[in-house]
Amino acid sequence: MRFSPSIFGQLLEPIDRRQFQAIVDRHDGDAYDKSFRSWDHLVALIYAQFCGSSSLRGLEAGWNANSQHHYHLGSGPLMRSTLSDANRRRPVAIFAEAFGLVANLLDRQMRREGEAMLRLIDSTPIPLGKLCDWAKSNGRIRGMKVHVVYDPKTDCPRV
Repeated sequence: MRFSPSIFGQLLEPIDRRQFQAIVDRHDGDAYDKSFRSWDHLVALIYAQFCGSSSLRGLEAGWNANSQHHYHLGSGPLMRSTLSDANRRRPVAIFAEAFGLVANLLDRQMRREGEAMLRLIDSTPIPLGKLCDWAKSNGRIRGMKVHVVYDPKTDCPRV
């Protein structure tokens, strides 16, 4: 049967494994965790971001549910305690430099477009008193909510 790479595997393709391993060797990233290499750690962290995992338990369950794809990603099964230990011990500089590798692949036009898309969104509740009968109430809170789109480049809210 012909192999077809998963979408997640295609997302990892821009990361050059040799350059990543050179970064790991420079920072001695695989010194403590022999069974859970830095590549496994990076793949697990990227997977956690894409699936929106908020806990190690959720990450472990989601990752291990798709074990048939691990071989082609160059990774293996994930254990909570191993990931927790790696998060504590492994130097953060490894992943910062790996981000730099991927960011350098983008051309200037793409970087400018990315900066143009960056916006901060704030949702601020404003409590109102009982004199404002027009404000909806859920029984205990009477108020309104203001949603503001803030442009960090111009340092002011957007219209």
